[in-house]
Amino acid sequence: MSWTVLPVSQADVRTYLDINGTTGQFSDATIGSNIRAAASLLQGSTGRQFEPQSGATKKFTTEGRPYISIPDLRTATSVTLQGAALTADASYWLIPDSGQSVYIGIQFRAFGQHNEPSYLSNPQWFDRNLDTYWRRGMNVTSLPNDLIITGDWGYSPLPDEFLHATKILAAFYTRRPASVLSDSAVTPDGNFLRYSQLPIEVRGFIEDWQVGAQLVSI
Repeated sequence: MSWTVLPVSQADVRTYLDINGTTGQFSDATIGSNIRAAASLLQGSTGRQFEPQSGATKKFTTEGRPYISIPDLRTATSVTLQGAALTADASYWLIPDSGQSVYIGIQFRAFGQHNEPSYLSNPQWFDRNLDTYWRRGMNVTSLPNDLIITGDWGYSPLPDEFLHATKILAAFYTRRPASVLSDSAVTPDGNFLRYSQLPIEVRGFIEDWQVGAQLVSI
């Protein structure tokens, strides 16, 4: 996804960097591009979707698993699995994140117990003939794009942690041209600035917010 509305402003980045200039690498166009790149990297690296998106349909491949991760669903208007419509809290359950503001997973059945046949964890085992002898012991799989979810995705408003990480990463991108050939730069005072790693705030955000994304297509 491309950010049509910037999550933070160019002025926010300039203020963070304590810069007054608005030309060259500090122009609105350049910093705006850095902000979009920063926000997109944070989404891609975490497997999350922070940008709000309404009424969008997304497809996933379940591989027959009872649970898969999904990217920040606010509300679901329809969920189908292998062409069959599912019912909330009856044939599918949405799993919220720690903040209880969006859903980052969907579960279709109980995980099952070690001391019982695996097919018994599926409430539709009888209707699907999952107890037949030729199905037992088979590897569970699925067709590609077998799960289709339509709903509202992303955050509204955006989390403060995401806004802060985006601002810092955009500031990093804005300053980095001075070190693009060597991953380091020297200030007029003779101090070295290292650009070989992303800022620690950004790395911490990615680690804290990362989920196992299984998005196949949009």
